Amino acid sequence: MNARKQRERMRQEGTRWLAGRVQDILVGIRLTQADFSLGGGRTVHIPEVISVAEKPMRFTIRTLPGQIPDDFIKAAPRIAYALDVAEVHVDELGPSLIQLRLVPKIRRSGG
Repeated sequence: MNARKQRERMRQEGTRWLAGRVQDILVGIRLTQADFSLGGGRTVHIPEVISVAEKPMRFTIRTLPGQIPDDFIKAAPRIAYALDVAEVHVDELGPSLIQLRLVPKIRRSGG
């Protein structure tokens, strides 16, 4: 495998990991829905990260039925803390679609 393909594969793996991390955070802050059926037992539904883009880092998320952008706006400080960024901005993209935009912390060097 040439170096370019290897870098792209590593970037894709990092993107998948980061999308999974965001979904884990959404579970941790309870932006989930649970239901129960006799055949399937307890099922937990999670908002789905459907795309990740860089510069600025942003995640497109398919929300669950009944969720609105304000649910994610209220949770934005918790998401920012968990991702170690300064802020998370929430943009409505359409019915059941939002985008989380990460604002990085400004790192100061020296003391």
